[in-house]
Amino acid sequence: MYDTIKIVQQLNQLPKQVMEEAKEPFEWYGLLWKPKFNKFGYLTVYYSELKNLNLFLRGSELTVVNSLQKFYMDNNYEAFTYSQVIDAFEKMNDLLPFNIYEAAVKKIAVGTVIQEDASPILNTWSSFSNKKAFPMLSRNKMYGLKYFLTEYDVKGYDKTTEVKHHNNINLNQQYFRFEVEVKRVKNLNRGINQIGIYTVQDLINPIKYQKLAHYLICKYRKIEKKPIINLNETSLKEKRLIATFKDIEVLNSIKKNHPDSYKKDRKEYKCLTNKLDNNIFQNHIINKLNQQIQYSINN
Repeated sequence: MYDTIKIVQQLNQLPKQVMEEAKEPFEWYGLLWKPKFNKFGYLTVYYSELKNLNLFLRGSELTVVNSLQKFYMDNNYEAFTYSQVIDAFEKMNDLLPFNIYEAAVKKIAVGTVIQEDASPILNTWSSFSNKKAFPMLSRNKMYGLKYFLTEYDVKGYDKTTEVKHHNNINLNQQYFRFEVEVKRVKNLNRGINQIGIYTVQDLINPIKYQKLAHYLICKYRKIEKKPIINLNETSLKEKRLIATFKDIEVLNSIKKNHPDSYKKDRKEYKCLTNKLDNNIFQNHIINKLNQQIQYSINN
């Protein structure tokens, strides 16, 4: 379920090359560390790689960034289960020069993949917290949608296309990936539904793992979906109401300049969609996401 992570740890012991600000590459803990310089020629950071993970050593602070799942299994289109997460962190702990379980978690992405054509799913996405989605492009072709928010981003995309374009791998099935990238972990640590993610140790806590799974599916539910409505069953007034709620710019303008009308229209719109919308498709997608998430939790 985990994908991209960013963890940071203050080191108590540093190699002598760092203490001496060496300007040549050196080996430490079986890894090659390369110095990076700014445009004025001053040393800024030592950089290394562990499989797909990027390591940055600035002074005594070591930062590890990238996909945990790809570190463990070289891809993120297969299921990534709780037991595999445990094993992945154990492998990292054996290879890195610090106790990773004490490292502070700065960013974390959670996601899952289901066998489903992405286009019909994405075609129903309307907005998230009144924000428009940005297209995800590859080779000038849209393959996904992404919502940018202050503390986290939400995205869904055609995993089959992404893997073909980026890795030249044919999956031979249609796969859809849904993911939430938490850019500010404090988003998970406040309010009545706080999870409490501070260190890597928290990421392997089974209760918190389940709470993060719930967080993921809640974000999917929060996406405003375009109702699947037979317009032949609606009046002219209802058609105009539907058209208004499909245009985010118009809707936000009404909300800002005519808040009372917005509240009244929204209530009418909700009643209309609840009456006419066919939820079978959305329930099918949510059930498949839930099934995959439960598989990750239980294995």
